[in-house]
Amino acid sequence: MNNLEGIIDKIEKHIDDKDNIREKTLRLARNIIIHCRKSIQRMHQQDYETAEKHMKKASALLAELYDQTRNHQDLFNAGYVENAAQEFVEAHCFYNILHDDDLPDPDDIQTTYTAYLKGLCDVVGELRRKSLDSVLQGTPEVGQTYLHKMENIYDAIIRFDYPSSLIPIKRKQDIARSLIEKTRGELAVASCEHRIEYRTDEFRGLLDDMQKSKDERKKDAKNQDLDIDRVW
Repeated sequence: MNNLEGIIDKIEKHIDDKDNIREKTLRLARNIIIHCRKSIQRMHQQDYETAEKHMKKASALLAELYDQTRNHQDLFNAGYVENAAQEFVEAHCFYNILHDDDLPDPDDIQTTYTAYLKGLCDVVGELRRKSLDSVLQGTPEVGQTYLHKMENIYDAIIRFDYPSSLIPIKRKQDIARSLIEKTRGELAVASCEHRIEYRTDEFRGLLDDMQKSKDERKKDAKNQDLDIDRVW
């Protein structure tokens, strides 16, 4: 057992190194998530220039995160790495959709396929928010376009009917379906209200025209009476 101390020292150093990498990559993952959420927030505010800056920063941090965990498969497969990648996918896809661009390819942005699918599922929630914003702005027809995009994403992700141990997106699929159903119902109500409001304004305008015509006839009749008085 003369080599026991050497073996333990070696193992301890390995674990210490891994723990240091874990702490560093946890910070990286948190910063990635922060930048991605700020980017999405700016997109909703239509401040795309700032949104791009946050996305570029998140992209650089994600590359560093992957580089740090490349030789530590257990850390690479840890939940916090996947969550960071998922947030980046969500922000990137949402940005491209708002600009009518093609979706980013997972191989191009170097994310795992699982993280890509999970991030894509979450885009449905951001599109719902855009749809409801359109309703508040009095343009439910614009909200319908976002609903169609939500439905297109759902139709794509619902194809993945695999065990959660392989692709854990069943819950996100269910949430996406629920959000679509709610949005569809809210848009239907908003469209009805919009049509009623339009018809009400139209009817009010018709009543105003009728009143105006009535007032003009009264005025004409009064003028005619005055003309008769002058004759006599």
